Amino acid sequence: MIGIGRIGGAAALLAAALMSTPAQAQQGASISALTTCAGAIAAHANLNIVTYPRGASGQWANVLGRILAQLNTMEGVEGMTGRYAASAARTHWLEQPAADREAAANQCRTRFGG
Repeated sequence: MIGIGRIGGAAALLAAALMSTPAQAQQGASISALTTCAGAIAAHANLNIVTYPRGASGQWANVLGRILAQLNTMEGVEGMTGRYAASAARTHWLEQPAADREAAANQCRTRFGG
């Protein structure tokens, strides 16, 4: 009898985990947050998002690469669409004071690692 209780408990835990996965996925970074951060970093580091190569190196490469990879997996902005949106955000950040760009880039680095 104890074995049946354990199996039932494990099945209930598995069902709860499977049912919570979509909600957890929605809690990740939004398209807006990703494009804004990619734009801020690209503006601060003087990088071109549209032509930014996969596997690039440099002070901001890890975090920008991570953001672009995550952006590329989001429905609706896969491929170049996300890069174009991030490039528009870069244009916005280029119009902001350098101190604001740097602060935003550093906040994004903290948020997305790198």
